[in-house]
Amino acid sequence: MNKSIKGVLIRKNVSLKKFNTFRVNAKASEFYVPETINGFIDLIKLLNEKDKRYLILGGGSNILFLDKVIEFPIIYTGFFSRIEHTSHNILAYSGARVIDTVKYAYKNAFTGLEFLYGLPGSIGGAAYMNARCYEHSVSEFIDSVGIIDDNIEYMHIGNNECRYDYKRSIFQDKKYIILDVRFKLNKSSKKLIKPEMNKYLKDRKTKHQFKYPSAGSTFLNDYNTNMIAGKVIDSINMRGVRLGGAMVSPYHANFIVNYNNASGYDILNLMRKVKEEVYNQKGITLNAEVRIISNDKEAKL
Repeated sequence: MNKSIKGVLIRKNVSLKKFNTFRVNAKASEFYVPETINGFIDLIKLLNEKDKRYLILGGGSNILFLDKVIEFPIIYTGFFSRIEHTSHNILAYSGARVIDTVKYAYKNAFTGLEFLYGLPGSIGGAAYMNARCYEHSVSEFIDSVGIIDDNIEYMHIGNNECRYDYKRSIFQDKKYIILDVRFKLNKSSKKLIKPEMNKYLKDRKTKHQFKYPSAGSTFLNDYNTNMIAGKVIDSINMRGVRLGGAMVSPYHANFIVNYNNASGYDILNLMRKVKEEVYNQKGITLNAEVRIISNDKEAKL
């Protein structure tokens, strides 16, 4: 698609290595960076008119690119990174980094988001996946989400309309595009907030979560049956198992990491191996948390 769109940067053959936390070396044949909401809307309208498949890409923290070249359009939200506040809440645009949003909350003495400190990815991705860690989900603190809806119009929907559940949301089922997230937070003292932030960051470092590129947790837990994926994988001694450049983390069994220039297929095939071994030895079917992105729409775990 060569047509220029006002308010949208258009680039070709862009390396996606720095745009995914696995650091898989893929390329985007078409890479779009909307700079305005109107430009974003015009781009989506044009792609829909052409019936083109596309991917909205934020921080890339839950994405696995399989192919060396992604042949459909990638729309990067990084330009939408503004964060602002009122006396009652914080509004973070979808491209804002989670870590920057937590820092902004601290700077302005808002409490609630400390558990996210050190988490990679963008606010849009966190709202999309309902990011969860340390027994908290980001949805607990979301007041409303600004979206481009099915009619390609910009509007806000409330928390209850987002259908949040464990790492689930309406955004995984509908073609809503997240543009901003409004957080409802309480005011506190910066002297109390900072130690909480540091506690979570220290724990992540202690668990070596930053030692190798990864997407964080690979498989979902099932709290209905008290199935914790990391514990199950650990019970069949799969830490350190390697396939190509991919490895089950020696420090956290539910992390599959890129330890040596892994391809997307190295990581996918190791995910498949872990899933197969868990099923064969424990009779448990693991479901992936990571989104698998391929030119082949049928590609899956």
